[in-house]
Amino acid sequence: MTPFKRDGACEECGREYTVSGAALNPGAETEAPARFRCDCGGWTNVFVPGSVNTERLVVTPRKEIAPA
Repeated sequence: MTPFKRDGACEECGREYTVSGAALNPGAETEAPARFRCDCGGWTNVFVPGSVNTERLVVTPRKEIAPA
């Protein structure tokens, strides 16, 4: 298994996330979208390798957005 990282942002608030995990052969296989719910209630879409178990992905905020 080879580790990989992908970046994504919330469609509603713009908060950025890094999604990491392990895949059999990242870069050489078909990628599929994975959706994650943001703290604001919006969605973050990230394309991940097809061999990934999406339940084992690690979603980490890249930076905090100041409250309005």
